[in-house]
Amino acid sequence: MPLQRYKLTIAYDGTAYCGWQRQKFPVPTVQYAVEKAFGEIVNHPVTVSGSSRTDTGVHAKGQVASMDANTHLEPERLRLAVNSRLPPDILIRQILPTDPNFDASRAICKRYRYVIWQSRDRPVFNRQYVYHYWHELDLSLMQKAAVMFEGRHDFAAFQGRVEERQTTVREIYHCSIDRRGPIMIFSVEGNGFLYHMVRTMAGTVLEAGRGRWAPEHIRSILASTDRREAGPCLPPMGLCLQWIRF
Repeated sequence: MPLQRYKLTIAYDGTAYCGWQRQKFPVPTVQYAVEKAFGEIVNHPVTVSGSSRTDTGVHAKGQVASMDANTHLEPERLRLAVNSRLPPDILIRQILPTDPNFDASRAICKRYRYVIWQSRDRPVFNRQYVYHYWHELDLSLMQKAAVMFEGRHDFAAFQGRVEERQTTVREIYHCSIDRRGPIMIFSVEGNGFLYHMVRTMAGTVLEAGRGRWAPEHIRSILASTDRREAGPCLPPMGLCLQWIRF
């Protein structure tokens, strides 16, 4: 049988993994776990190419990946079979046959969410999915700060490390922060993100919320292209990749 290309939608709890990207064995990664499970079912090695290289400890509800496989199984039976081989913190949500030219790296929009637990009491039941910050924060200042990221900007000041990329310019379509009880949800949609970019954006908005600088100062940080000017990179457990569009 000829190889068929599949589009995968994957959810995972990233707590136990050193990110999505495969590394030297035995470093645990989501990509390695998914490739191993598929290989056991289709009886040949597979390469699963993800759309987003989430970092150590970062979660996903809608990671998208592509894979070529030779199998007689229908997509839903293949999905169930692979899920039976995966650990309980990884789930293949959907498998769809797709065009041979489909490339998971060519996304047009991604949405991330960073969750802050703002309360004097630490979170107990969702501690692996939120960042605990017990000091008071001004939500209105944080909302004004988040909007400053919208538009097309050079995000070099929010890049965690220098990488071999053609450009550090990215376009943010939407950026906001809202509150639900002790939970503050920072949401951002854009055409692409740099290493540690979302977590540093969230940390910079948090700094505005605690009064370190005015929301408008984010314009100056962007213009500086200097990582030292931006806020801290918040811990990974609060970050989740929500969805990817093509």
